[in-house]
This record gives sequence, structure tokens and C-alpha cells, in this order.
Amino acid sequence: MFEDWGKILKPQYRPLWCDYCLFLQLGWEHFFDAAELSGIKSEQIKLLERAIRKDFPLKDSLLGRLQKAFVTENLSLYLLLEPLQVWRWLASIGKTETEVKVSEIIGRLVSPAARMLMVLSDENPSTYLPMTSLLTAHFLQKELEYKSELLSKVKRTRRFWFGKLRGLLKNAFVILAVVKSKKLKFKLATELNRLALAINKMQNNKQPQPEGLDRIKIFLYSCYQLITIRRRTTQTKGV
Repeated sequence: MFEDWGKILKPQYRPLWCDYCLFLQLGWEHFFDAAELSGIKSEQIKLLERAIRKDFPLKDSLLGRLQKAFVTENLSLYLLLEPLQVWRWLASIGKTETEVKVSEIIGRLVSPAARMLMVLSDENPSTYLPMTSLLTAHFLQKELEYKSELLSKVKRTRRFWFGKLRGLLKNAFVILAVVKSKKLKFKLATELNRLALAINKMQNNKQPQPEGLDRIKIFLYSCYQLITIRRRTTQTKGV
């Protein structure tokens, strides 16, 4: 789901990120499947919530590894608990017909993942919202590219979705001015430019994957942004 974003993290955090992405992916696939009765799914979510809140006995399992890593890195268990609300919605409503609900589902799923990336990168809370916008744009672009079931019943035009994607990108570009690490800033600039290119290509009915010349442009423009975009502090200076 968001596995590729592990490359912006330091190597020691990537196994944790892979496990967290697997947790999100398995939950999404299982609870989005309309084959099961919603009552059964609701009970499964309750049991999963209890398992997350307690010390899970199977230490080598996915949940056991996540709990151990969360304690080691001093991460909040709410990063594991928040996606459960999304899965409750999926279990109860299945496919939704409203864009507002789709946006809420994606936002609730993406927000904890964005915060986790920034916490593991030792960044401050001012980066959470733009990072959420960036991951939301990434997720929505993939949903549109593969014509996902999540969007299948939402009666919106392509023009609307691309307008929404551009709005998310505009919000996401703020992150380049608030991150502390220059190395992270360059990586995020690269991902932002790659995503912007993919959206442009999709809008023009082209394959969104970057080609050789595209990669050169992305690299050069990211270097330019690294040099020209100054960091903004979110702290109020004293008199």
C-alpha cells in the first residue's frame, strides 16, 4: 500500500515500516471483501482491538513484531488502532457512493501512516498535515490508475478527481519548507515531482511510469527545489 515510502526512512526503520504497511494492506483487503457478513467482521475488529491493546502472546507474528517495535521506538499504539475505524466503515457499508465518505476513509487510513513516517524521521508535528496530503494524493492516484472498487460507485468526473489531486499536491509541497533534514527534503521533493508527473501523464492518457528523460527532469528539479526552497520555522520568535 505504502511500502515504497520506506525509502525515505533510515535503513533501521524500514523493517518496521514494511510490517506496518503489511498490517494496513491485510486489513484493507480483508474488510473490504463483501463476501463476509458485516456482523462477523465487526466481531473480528473487536477481537483485533483487544489484541492490540494487550501484550500479544505470539511474538513472531505480525502483530507481535509491531507491538515490540512500537515499544522500542516509543510509538503510540493509536497508529495501530486508528485504521480500525476505517475497517469498521468498510465492514458495514462496503462500497460507498459519496465522494465525501471516500475522502474520509482515505484520510483516516493515511493520517497515521503519514505521522509514523515523520516521527521515525524525527520531524516535528508541522509536517504531519502536508505529509498526509502527499500520501493521500499517492493513494488516490493509484486508485484512479487501477480503477479501484472504492471509487467505482462514486459519480464524479475525471476532471473532478484530477482537480482534487492537484489540490492535494499543492498542500503537500508545503512539506519542503518545514522539514529539518536536507536529505529528507530532497527525497520528498523527488517523490512529489514523480507523483506530479504521473498525474500529468494520467490526465493526458499516457502511461504514468517515468521514462529515462523524465527521471533526469525529476532529479534536476528536485535539486533546484532543495537549493531554492528555504526552511520556514513554525516557532514564534521572541521580542
